[in-house]
Amino acid sequence: MATFDHPSWLKPQSIEWASKKRVIQSRSPVTGAVESIELPAERWQLTVTYPPTLYKDAAAAEAFFSRVVGGVDRIRIYNFTRPQPRGTMRGSPTLAAPITRGMQSLQINTFGTLEAGDFFKIGNQVFQAFDAASPIGGVMTVNLVQRVRVDTAAGAAVQWDKPTALFIIPSDSNRVAYGGGVMESFSQEFDEVYA
Repeated sequence: MATFDHPSWLKPQSIEWASKKRVIQSRSPVTGAVESIELPAERWQLTVTYPPTLYKDAAAAEAFFSRVVGGVDRIRIYNFTRPQPRGTMRGSPTLAAPITRGMQSLQINTFGTLEAGDFFKIGNQVFQAFDAASPIGGVMTVNLVQRVRVDTAAGAAVQWDKPTALFIIPSDSNRVAYGGGVMESFSQEFDEVYA
């Protein structure tokens, strides 16, 4: 198993970034009422579409994806549409208080802000801010889209610049089509895996 960065020269045409929830649902056969239990095991899923590529430049992309398909090798990917927060959080923010599995908010030592939808990383987990957050006295409470997966001590670094998650390509084959001197546009599915 190897881990690769998504090649910087391989520019997406479009990206679909999804939050995959882990829930248990049951429906009463008598009343039709639904009961749902959310588990702290959400993960990110991506569908990335790549543009047509000239035949002379396509071989590297074909080789890369042929190597990483099958779910054994990992690929580090950040959200290409928002590589930095839209808010003002920069510098070297840190986790202000310990976090434990299942929490849906956390505190960051910073004088910057986050906007709803901003991404950041603590340890091996990429988080997304649920709503806008501003610090009070240098500490910002951030409500999260996904729950905390791993207990982490206060003082951990908060990565805001291109926070990467680890993904696999679950498909066991890579298919590309050539025609008219180009490798045609193609899409790849990626599923987040935990480190």
